[in-house]
Amino acid sequence: MSALARASRAWRWVVVIWLGELAIAAASAFGIRSHVAAAMDEFVIPDDHRLYAIAEFLHLHPQLVVSMAVGLVTSALLGWVIWTLLAPLVLLRLSGIEGAADLGRAWLGRFGPAIATSAWHLAMRVGAIVLGAQLVAALPGIAAAIVLLLAVPFITCALDLSRVAVVLEGAKGGAVRTALDGYARLVRTPRRTAAMAGLALLQWVLVLAGFIVLVRSGPGGPGTLAVMRASAAAAAFFGIWRLALAASTARPAAPE
Repeated sequence: MSALARASRAWRWVVVIWLGELAIAAASAFGIRSHVAAAMDEFVIPDDHRLYAIAEFLHLHPQLVVSMAVGLVTSALLGWVIWTLLAPLVLLRLSGIEGAADLGRAWLGRFGPAIATSAWHLAMRVGAIVLGAQLVAALPGIAAAIVLLLAVPFITCALDLSRVAVVLEGAKGGAVRTALDGYARLVRTPRRTAAMAGLALLQWVLVLAGFIVLVRSGPGGPGTLAVMRASAAAAAFFGIWRLALAASTARPAAPE
């Protein structure tokens, strides 16, 4: 069965992830909306030149920038937590385990190691950000953005492959070599890696597209919420598809 077919059969997990992300977005937006509403007493954002008006509004109320930044960071962290918790379950489901009881037992058995390898990858990401910021700083603005845009999907795919090793192959999640092996697997399967990275990049593009629609049309614009919800659903499906591609690289689990 192809990775796309497996992802399509796991549509229930797409819905679960989608609803979770919508709940996080709604909770974050509620706090930001209340701050914005309090500051909008005498400020009107015209339909034309909306971006300039928003920039002026944020300049007059810098505390809103902080509030929005905190909301975005919180949403990103909560989204990361959801994927960290659910990714092992999704991988187990994609591997053919169907019963809820069997899934639960398998997930509990691999939950700790999966968290451990995710923690190793998080530490590596922090190190990569620190090192990458110094290297990218020497590049022109557009070149730096392109480098970052290309690097992030591959870092995500390396984590996916490490999770496959831990969840489906029984590798030791607490070992740093398991996390490093995720990057080695990127090189071993270049075509599959390119497909996974493309799907990860599409996820970011969809999120960015939803944000652009929100800024240009406003939260009350015609179809704004529908576009954002649809882009979130598509991004969730591409994430499951990416995991299905990663799962297809799994080798037989090592004997206990």
